[in-house]
Amino acid sequence: MCPGSCVLNAISRRGKVPEMAVEMIRDFTGRGETGTSRIQQSPLADQSTGIGAGPEKPDFSDLVKDFARDVNDMQFKAGGAIDDLVTGKAADVHQVMVAVEEAGIALDLMLEVRNRVLEGYQELIRMQV
Repeated sequence: MCPGSCVLNAISRRGKVPEMAVEMIRDFTGRGETGTSRIQQSPLADQSTGIGAGPEKPDFSDLVKDFARDVNDMQFKAGGAIDDLVTGKAADVHQVMVAVEEAGIALDLMLEVRNRVLEGYQELIRMQV
């Protein structure tokens, strides 16, 4: 009786799991090592933190600032497009409407992110320690 390899072969033949994933699972389960020792020996593991080394990710505050700046720029561009349409500089109503809708959707998204952050903060405040 074959252990998990028969199941992996059957699944990979159906095309639901990429061959590389099947090979990684075989390597992981086939050597008889425990999960933690295998992770510690992983070439991706960073010895100082135990977490895989990767590119440095920006802070959440930087992402929010950049997003707010982008939304503000989109609002100004939409306002400029409306001004150009009213003064006769722009003849394409479609492009103006697209710019206005993009700016509106971006603003709605920013407000929703703000609401979710505030809800999370309020939930943390209500927690009892």
